[in-house]
Amino acid sequence: MTKSWVTRLFQLAGSITIRKAWNEGSKEVRQGLDPSDTRKIERALRRSWVINFPQGTTTPFAPGRKGTVLLIKQTQPIVIPIVVSGFNIAFDKKGLKFKKKGTTLSVKFKEPLQVDYNMSNNEMMETIMIAIEQSKTQQYPGTIA
Repeated sequence: MTKSWVTRLFQLAGSITIRKAWNEGSKEVRQGLDPSDTRKIERALRRSWVINFPQGTTTPFAPGRKGTVLLIKQTQPIVIPIVVSGFNIAFDKKGLKFKKKGTTLSVKFKEPLQVDYNMSNNEMMETIMIAIEQSKTQQYPGTIA
């Protein structure tokens, strides 16, 4: 499997890539999280910081991935929500080609979350999704997610 130039660029910048699914021909292959990926994230948190995209996609209001909560509970880091707006409008799904030029893009850093590590995984995920303004209740105000 060859790495794209974007993957190589991110790795040169010090990123850790986690890959849970890929295409083999026309068939999507899924594989569980490699335990070495978790160890890489833990090492990175001990040395510095990690940016995690809990949805794993640019699709607005997509559900968060369970691994985000598991990593937070396991490593208990400082969690700073970051709201990225306009990306899905400006760029294609891979984030490499413009869909709509002139789109306003913004990145908003919020106050660190007060994390209760004893809350249920679902409660923690909802707390995270609300913090990054991607909860279903924020998409359709007045509804229950």
